Amino acid sequence: MKKIGYGIVGFFASILLIIIIAFVFAGSIITPSFLVKQIESSLNVRAHVEKVNINLFNVLSGIEIEGIVLGPRDEVANKGVPLEERKSKPKGTIQLGKVDVKISFLALLTKTVKVNKLVLKQPDIALTMYEDGGNNLTSLFKTPKIVNGEKNPALSPEAIAEKKAEQEQEAKEKANEPPSGPFSIKDIPIAIQMSLVGIQEGNIQVNMRKTGQQILVQKLDLELKDIDIDGSDLASHNSLKVNFDTDVTIIGKNKKEAAKFLLETGGKVTPFVEKTGLVNPKVIYEVTMKEDSFLSGFAAFDAIAGELPALNQAGLKLDKLKEKAELKKDVSFQVEYSNGKVTFLDEPTFPTKNYDLQITKGSYIVTTTNYHEMRMGMLYDEAESKKSLASVDEKIKQATKGQGDPKELRNKIVGNLVKDERLFIPFRTYGDIRNPNVELGVGIGTLTDLIGGAVKEVIKGKAGDALKKIPGAGNALKGLGF
Repeated sequence: MKKIGYGIVGFFASILLIIIIAFVFAGSIITPSFLVKQIESSLNVRAHVEKVNINLFNVLSGIEIEGIVLGPRDEVANKGVPLEERKSKPKGTIQLGKVDVKISFLALLTKTVKVNKLVLKQPDIALTMYEDGGNNLTSLFKTPKIVNGEKNPALSPEAIAEKKAEQEQEAKEKANEPPSGPFSIKDIPIAIQMSLVGIQEGNIQVNMRKTGQQILVQKLDLELKDIDIDGSDLASHNSLKVNFDTDVTIIGKNKKEAAKFLLETGGKVTPFVEKTGLVNPKVIYEVTMKEDSFLSGFAAFDAIAGELPALNQAGLKLDKLKEKAELKKDVSFQVEYSNGKVTFLDEPTFPTKNYDLQITKGSYIVTTTNYHEMRMGMLYDEAESKKSLASVDEKIKQATKGQGDPKELRNKIVGNLVKDERLFIPFRTYGDIRNPNVELGVGIGTLTDLIGGAVKEVIKGKAGDALKKIPGAGNALKGLGF
């Protein structure tokens, strides 16, 4: 028995020694120059790698790569100039401060893919979205035409013909096979465990050519933690935790900041449907909008503040909606994400100095198309509400030539626009969020008719249909002596 035990120990010791030698040997092969050559042979970029770290005491678990830069391809990359002979780094479209990968090789023996860490640190990406929907990154991931100063063998007529033949053969084989269903995690016989996968301290700059806007995603921390998935036992192994924190700044065409959202999101996610193994189509997130987030120049607010004829003619002054509005405290709420659509699951209120914005449950934004439908309520600042309502009173007073108390008539007509002694305007905004359609949630068209011209007829005793549309308005006028 001892001999057998010694034999087993000796076997595993030999395997361990082979793995260590392989990794030490790999350390002499996997160099910055080697990686650059591999990257430039497969991608249409000029690449740079600063350093590769393979620690002898860490060879069984991970590798660390520093200073990765990917930029537009140039003659240096086409000619395959060795990294050590290059005089400068490329101008980076994509930069990664560090890539840190740590995996468990021993877990593979139990058919488990276990990643202890896969983190992209300090990624910096400059993305330009063109008018036709394309972007500047697409060309970087195409097959390069020239490699090491010669035409890429992968793009030769023979290689293309061979690839086409393989695709046609694959298509014929698939045509003869029974139709396959959608991807199910149950079809994968390997369990997946990951301690940490994500991005730390990321920055993404998005330039929108069509609108002239610039979107800055800064201090991006995206972490997928404690990933535990086993397709054969989804009842017990079907979860992961998500943390997503970032500052998003939107800069308008005028180069001024239009909005800044300081976001923190998180929660436990069930990635697959337990019964079928299909990807869970709906994920719920806990979101916190942090204090000092702000909004300025939102198109829907501009419409409410001065472009809706009904409000203008009614004399409602809402100029504060056009001003910068900073959030006075953290606000937490739940949203559901499904296929690019973000839906509010509750009704948060965002308090600012000028107004409180209330969002109705079920409001949504489709992030992929900018389409939205939001039902909201604007509770105006108390002092500004008094000024605005005083403006309505003044219009009524002018129309009635100062006879009677205008407040009584005003309360009959705009009572549904007042909540907690503040002006309250419910509205719906829909369509493209950059140029939305805005509808008021209250009928003040009759008020417009009354104080915008029809009231003159009322003074003469000809109330007509205008008063019939306003419950109680006729009695209010009679009380004023008309």
